[in-house]
Amino acid sequence: MIFSHRILLFIFLGFFLGCSDTSEADKAGLIDEIRDADQKASRVIGVVNNQKYVIGDTLVMSFKSPDSLTISSVGIIFNRDSMTSSGEDLIIYTHGSPTGHQNIAVSIELGDKIERHILSIEFLSDIIPTEYTYRRTAWFTHDPDAFTQGLFFYNGFLYESTGRRSQSTLRKVELSSGKVLEKAYMPDNIFAEGATQWKDQIIQLTYTSQQGFVYALDGFEQLKTFNYSTETREGWGITTMDSLLVLSDGSETLYFLDPESFTEVNRIKVYDHDGAVKNINELEFIEGIIYANIWQTDDIITIDPVSGKVLTRIDLKYLMNANWNRPTGFLNGIAYDLTSKRLFITGKLWPRLYEIQLVEKQSS
Repeated sequence: MIFSHRILLFIFLGFFLGCSDTSEADKAGLIDEIRDADQKASRVIGVVNNQKYVIGDTLVMSFKSPDSLTISSVGIIFNRDSMTSSGEDLIIYTHGSPTGHQNIAVSIELGDKIERHILSIEFLSDIIPTEYTYRRTAWFTHDPDAFTQGLFFYNGFLYESTGRRSQSTLRKVELSSGKVLEKAYMPDNIFAEGATQWKDQIIQLTYTSQQGFVYALDGFEQLKTFNYSTETREGWGITTMDSLLVLSDGSETLYFLDPESFTEVNRIKVYDHDGAVKNINELEFIEGIIYANIWQTDDIITIDPVSGKVLTRIDLKYLMNANWNRPTGFLNGIAYDLTSKRLFITGKLWPRLYEIQLVEKQSS
């Protein structure tokens, strides 16, 4: 039975997209069946399952079958794009691919049946991040008992979310003095995480409760709560990117949520040229780019919010006095004054908050 390329692709699209309608258990079994290449007569050559590639690599796929069987048509779906051939090699150009794990779905018409293959590959960034250090331009008093989880600057004031159970708060802080002007306390069982401003509201995450809080920006009246879901079942950092919220969960994944319904609308994987960048913590969206603390390091990275590529890596070693040491006093807290173009940095339990300028490192 001979199918045209169009009919083959239509059947394959129905199979591939229809997987989303099956239960997770059925889907897992289906994928296991598809990946069991030993049970198939056809073979895909040139692209290796579970292999790492760099965005921009050109993938050439060949298709083999036993001499007794003839390949009459091949269909491929990759990044929602599709292509077909009569068995000849197919070339995939990956310049527009997002970072992270991607599937290539292949359907091969072989004799009187269609065999399907799923190849899982991983894309690394094609960019080597530019290295930066810093210059201190000013410092301000910061509460040394504030376990900083989230920080942002709005209308002349700092807003800070602090963590730990029985100690979690939301604060409005006077920049010049470090004085706490307003404070809201969380329930004792809540470990607060990141916070961000959306219109006339503040949105705050929690660590393991998978619950967020919405407050009035003026007065901190709690308006409502909401639920969210992440791969790690945790909330870490949050920032506002235009008309979306961006969340981190301690992994390499960033989630984009609608700020009204809190439904997920997109997600990206953050990668540099070496692989996935995990432990992404506090976030700040600054002039089109996402800045992110990397937990338990002295690094901040900047991220392209479309591709997930790491653009720069900022080394903030010794920003806090080198002789100062507290076991949990990690760098964490990024805020930006859009009007004056000022970048503020602090950390958990730090007695100071710094205004810094970024300086590109010179090649040695």
